[in-house]
Amino acid sequence: MVVGATRAPLSPGHEDYNDLSALEADLLSAVGGQSMLEEKLRSFFRSAIDEVIDTARSGRYYFADLEKTEKTYLGTKFEILLRDWLQVPRGIRLDLLIGGREVDVKSTTVGFGWMIPPEAVDEFCILLRVNEQDAKCAVGLIRARKEYLTAGENRDAKKSVSASSRRHIWWLVSDFDYTRNFWSIVSDADRQIISTLHGTQALALLFERYQGLPVSRIQIAAIAQQDDYMRRIRRGGGARDILAPKQIAILYSETDRSLMHQLGLKFGYREFISYSPKDAEERALLLAANHID
Repeated sequence: MVVGATRAPLSPGHEDYNDLSALEADLLSAVGGQSMLEEKLRSFFRSAIDEVIDTARSGRYYFADLEKTEKTYLGTKFEILLRDWLQVPRGIRLDLLIGGREVDVKSTTVGFGWMIPPEAVDEFCILLRVNEQDAKCAVGLIRARKEYLTAGENRDAKKSVSASSRRHIWWLVSDFDYTRNFWSIVSDADRQIISTLHGTQALALLFERYQGLPVSRIQIAAIAQQDDYMRRIRRGGGARDILAPKQIAILYSETDRSLMHQLGLKFGYREFISYSPKDAEERALLLAANHID
């Protein structure tokens, strides 16, 4: 793997080059291109992990708080969300059907521990790698040829990709930054304050103190502590009314995407970012969009 690279394809002379190049093309076409893939990835793993942590109902905050069975379930969660994202059907034998190809989805949150089942040997696989501690992820493609796998297997007859065979992986992204766990950045003192405040006041404090930090809808729901949590943000009684006079905008990726790109912000799907204008031009943009007063 090329450290820090956003894309690392195989060389044209590789025996899997044509097949994996075509698979990548079909996959990128489904998601809207490389830039859209990267934008969505910033929130893909974050939202999946946060849904399983379920702070609002469980009172937990971190990946490390999950039970072993929940961490195992994450692989299934990634597969379900990926299928929905790509808008492709399940395969007959494997997880996905992309461009007429059966494709299996394998993920790991520990090193390079993808486990390939017997039915996926010699088949195409999407490899997902997540490092929650560093908020780094990778997405690769491989044809799981028998010679790429270890000799040993687990109780389910699954084998892993050998260390020497990782060079056969076509990386769509590698060592890519995804959105960090919001609670790993917030100080313990602020977390205590937020937990004691009314939903709107808590969100206003959060967005004022942690500007430029992407926050998912799942975390907003945990902080707002009500079914209609978006009401706690909107104009007309929400956190935006408190922060707009302070020249702090609350931007949402699903309604302010173009504006957020103009401001040079990095964000993912269904993420909020608070932002103060840096100059007169940015202030004019935010004023025109009614995000500040």
